[in-house]
Amino acid sequence: MQRTHLLVVAKSPVPGRSKTRLTPPLTPEGAAEVAEAALADTLEAAAGCGADRLLLALDGGPGPWLPPGFEVFAQVDGTFNERLAAAWAHVEGPGLQIGMDTPQVTPDLLDAALAVVAEGADAALGLAEDGGWWALGLARPHPEAFADVPMSTGDTGRLQRKQLEALGLEVADLPVLRDLDDAGDARAVAALAPRTRTAGRVRDLLGANAVDVVLPVLDERDAIPWVLERMPEGYRPIVVDNGSTDGSAEVAAKLGARVVSEPRRGFGAACFAGLNAATAPVVAFMDCDASLDPRDLPAVCGPVLKGDADLALGARKASRGAMPLHGRLANRYLARQVRRTCGAAVTDIGPMRAARREDLLALGTADRRSGWPLEMVLRAGLDGWRIAELPVPYRPRTGRSKVTGTVGGTLRAVRDMRAQLARARAAANPKRSHQ
Repeated sequence: MQRTHLLVVAKSPVPGRSKTRLTPPLTPEGAAEVAEAALADTLEAAAGCGADRLLLALDGGPGPWLPPGFEVFAQVDGTFNERLAAAWAHVEGPGLQIGMDTPQVTPDLLDAALAVVAEGADAALGLAEDGGWWALGLARPHPEAFADVPMSTGDTGRLQRKQLEALGLEVADLPVLRDLDDAGDARAVAALAPRTRTAGRVRDLLGANAVDVVLPVLDERDAIPWVLERMPEGYRPIVVDNGSTDGSAEVAAKLGARVVSEPRRGFGAACFAGLNAATAPVVAFMDCDASLDPRDLPAVCGPVLKGDADLALGARKASRGAMPLHGRLANRYLARQVRRTCGAAVTDIGPMRAARREDLLALGTADRRSGWPLEMVLRAGLDGWRIAELPVPYRPRTGRSKVTGTVGGTLRAVRDMRAQLARARAAANPKRSHQ
């Protein structure tokens, strides 16, 4: 039986040359620390697998992260394709190649992937979520395996498969993994493998348990200082300026908040812009008019951070004068309709809420005006999300509301929310909606 090979193609972790897409937010030195942890985790997993030979094609010099048992050789000069082909020349039988961008790999995963080509398949390919690939296996080395394949593109994985098939190789599928390129990837990978060195460095440097807090703003300069100074540690404000004329964006920036501009008017447009700008695994939303206290965010975000809920809502407990009578009545009506439509046991459709960023993006909330908060809850309920509700104090806001403070704003909000209820009812009862 032929000997099996595990080939790691990697770069020595050097500031300015390693994980450069992590800068910013990290410094080059911080990015190199993450790269070193990722390389150490990868090599440890490789050393624990059952391959007969462990090979490391290295760009740079070895360091203390290198465990015993590896045959180390330098990568050749040339294109990445040429370096890969040259590295495979050291392989003498069935082999699996990985890089250093998937530190969540385990010995069992590598053994299973290597077995695919050791036990019959011509080739095996593990795609990455970004369109590249994280692992490639061959029953025997092929000098043309990487010829003319564009690397580091969103189509690299598909084109690599096409090249292997053009060589007459039957290609088996390996699991799809997320590779570690930017800060969002780093946090996601750390969450997938929380006990790795990589997760530890990411927690230290990026705050893997941090929460991005989206604050839609339209002329809120008087309230912004109060809100930002009360932001808890680990909760990072993203102020989304929705066309302010009072200098709100400048005030927020001077106080250290990240400021995003969304010229298209609408509460939903501002929230969606903030969600896109966020990088933390969990994203919270709240008004920036001082009606809600950021110090209540940990209680609201807790169920999501712990994995006990998919969406957490702050149920407002209004103090005297904080919410007009028509607002209280409308809110009770909406909560009742949500319970009837999707079964979510909510009492308030309040603006303070939290969920995982990737889940929110996949949810597909489409309203970009006043219907955004309601649509999110309706979609989440219809999709079977676990929805938690926690009480939060609600105070009189600073300044006039842009929604309930004007007749036009109130009418627009009513129209938007009625439309969302109608769509949700149709989705919940598709047969009835077509009669």
